[in-house]
Parts: sequence; structure tokens; C-alpha cells
Amino acid sequence: RSATEILLRLKIPQNMDGYRRAPPPAAAAASAASVLGDDDLLREIFIRLGFPNCLVRAALVSQRWLLNASDPAFLRRFRERNPPRVLGVCAGYSVRPFKFVPLPQPPELAALSRRAASSCAYAFARGGQRIEHCRNGRLIVESLRKGTFKHSVLAPLLYGEPEAVLPPIPPPRRHPQELTQGSFTQIFLPEDGGREGITLVNLWKVQREVRAEVYVLGAAGWGVPTTAITEIELQYAATFFAKMLPPVHGKVFVVTGFGYTLGLDLATATFVMLQLPAGVRYNYMLSSAEGSGIYLVTVDRFQLSVWLHRMAGDNHGAGGWLLVDTFSVLEACARLAGDSWVPCEYLNVAAVGDNADFVFLDHPSSGVIFYVHLSSRVVKMVYQRTADEHECRSVAVRISPVMTIWPPIFPALNIGHDQEV
Repeated sequence: RSATEILLRLKIPQNMDGYRRAPPPAAAAASAASVLGDDDLLREIFIRLGFPNCLVRAALVSQRWLLNASDPAFLRRFRERNPPRVLGVCAGYSVRPFKFVPLPQPPELAALSRRAASSCAYAFARGGQRIEHCRNGRLIVESLRKGTFKHSVLAPLLYGEPEAVLPPIPPPRRHPQELTQGSFTQIFLPEDGGREGITLVNLWKVQREVRAEVYVLGAAGWGVPTTAITEIELQYAATFFAKMLPPVHGKVFVVTGFGYTLGLDLATATFVMLQLPAGVRYNYMLSSAEGSGIYLVTVDRFQLSVWLHRMAGDNHGAGGWLLVDTFSVLEACARLAGDSWVPCEYLNVAAVGDNADFVFLDHPSSGVIFYVHLSSRVVKMVYQRTADEHECRSVAVRISPVMTIWPPIFPALNIGHDQEV
């Protein structure tokens, strides 16, 4: 239906008791045209659509609607009011393949959620072992095929985009006799989740020195590292690298357990040491904030805390952190987990959203994954470990949230064919 036809079908309230009779078609059409002909009013209607896929559908009506819906200033307003939604999570343990766990969705997002579930199920059934990184609707999946580990990029929300198999991973260029005490090889999607700018990081530690190589995937493959091996001397020789966190503002951070995190700038292959808030050691995740800031989300047993660091200039000390929120999730988690709850245990931070919008928490003993929307403090149980996963109770779960794509992908503007659909 055209937008005019849709508006003509609306009932117009007269008072608290009922509805007045609809005006004549000509008058109603003129009234609708006066509204839809005003770009300011049209954008106010668009911003209340709520979901980016609904915005794309509205953009199909005409070129004028497309221009208004895709305007960068309007999109910034739309995102502030309607941030990207979590469709579900890809969850898995190190000893088992991942699975897609859908989250409850409104009717407008049900089709997207089903598409993500079916696409991920197909990929994991073909040998997908784990997810290296997930960003803006795309996944980098590691699969075991014919005895060889391969990496590919999947786009479960983009209909028709084929799987892209990545070139073999180059090994770290370290001396064979070096005694490494910790090493990582990770592949990351760029911030926009696109195929351009996929980055490979090789990072390892020798005594107090940390060395890293950064590759960017190009048309000819991985090529050579964009910079030479970079070295930094750690504060403590016994520093242990627990895990490498996903990129935040173009930097990857390594959890050390010594009251600071080691950051690697992917563009310049240089290191930075960022002191952590007092008492924070292992159980935290980082999230990008507006500008160049960083959120840190941590849990001390069941007390959830959110910190913000503005990262201005060279202020990387612990004094740069501001506690913006803290609250207990014990009561909500115990109530949701029911009989499977083990109160003496703790929660792990498994994943966190941009701008610290949400966090996923893992309760290893009960095998339950919780979703917490941080600003509203709403807690939901999204997954319960199955009976055949019982042997995974001592293994931390890996979580990759699958989000609605932002910015929306609009149709190409076809000049000269402005006709309402």
C-alpha cells in the first residue's frame, strides 16, 4: 500500500469515548499529503519506526523517502533513540561447536532472528568449531575441514552474500629457540564489520618482552606485517596473559592479571599500558564509549560495576577511571536460575556491548548465561547448559552477540524513477 492509503485506514480519535467518522477521501488525502510532504514531519515519523529494517522498508517508497531515511544527521538521531538490538548469541565451549541462541524478539525482528539462526546452524553443522570475532552482522568462523583449520567470513543477516574463505594464517616470525610464555593469534573484523580491513594479530611474550605482528588482509593475501616486530618491557617477568579482548577504538587489549591491561594499537603496532581500577584483575571486558573513551565492565562475585575512562591524551593511569554504575545481580540471577543455582559460585563477564549497553554473564556451576541491560538493570536468563554439555561445567563459555546491522544498508538511489510503491 502507498503511505497515503495507510494513513487513510487510520482511525482518528475524537474524544475519550469513541472515534469520529473518517473525512471524505479527497480531504484525507490532502491532509496526509500535507504531512508526508513536510520532510521534518516525515523524519519524525521515521524515527518512531524503532528498527533499522523497518527504516529500510520505508526508504523503498520513493527517492525522497530514501534521502530522508539515509541522511547521516537523521541516522545519528535514529541510533540514539533506537540502538542496535541483540538478535541472539553464538555460544560455545572450547570442547564443543558453537550454537546460535536466539533472544526473544518483537514481530518486526522475528524474520531477521530466524535468518541468523538458520545461517549459523548451517555453518556450525559444516564443522564450525569456534568464532574468532563477530561484528555488525558478520562472523569470522574457524572450522576443521579435512584435518585443516580454516577461517571464513559469514554474513548471516545479509541475504545472498557468499562465504569468504580467508587465506592460511601466517605463523609468528619468532626465533625457533625463543621460549615463549604466552602467545595469541587472533583475527578481527574492522569496526564497521566489513570485509575490508580484516586484521590478524600475532602476539607473544619472551621474559619481560612482548612482541607483536599486525597484518591487514589485502587483495594479495596477508602479505607482510604492516610494521616490524614491536617490543615492550613488562613491569613483571611473571606477567601472565589470560586472553586477548576484541578491539576497542582500533586497539586490542590483553588481560594480564597484574592490575593493568596491555593495549596494542592496530594501526601503528605500538603498545600502551592502561592501569585498571583498584581490585580489577581478570574478570572484565572492555567496550567502546563515545569519542575515544573506554568502558570497563567487571563483576566481583555478584556485584556488577561499570567504569569509564576518557583516554584523553596520555592519561592512562588508574586515576582516569570513573565509576558510573554498580549494582548486585545476585537476587535476579538466583531467581531466574531456580533449582540449578549454586550460590557459593561467581559470575564471569562473557561479552559486553558497545557503549556498555549490555553484558552477558556466565555462571559456570549452574551452566546458565544471563543477559543484563545495564541502563535499565533488567536481567534475563538466555541459556541453560544441556545434559550433554555437563562435562563443560569447568570450562568458560565463549559468547559472540549477533546484532542488527548498523548503519542500515539502503537500496541504491535510482535517479529518474521516483514513484510511490
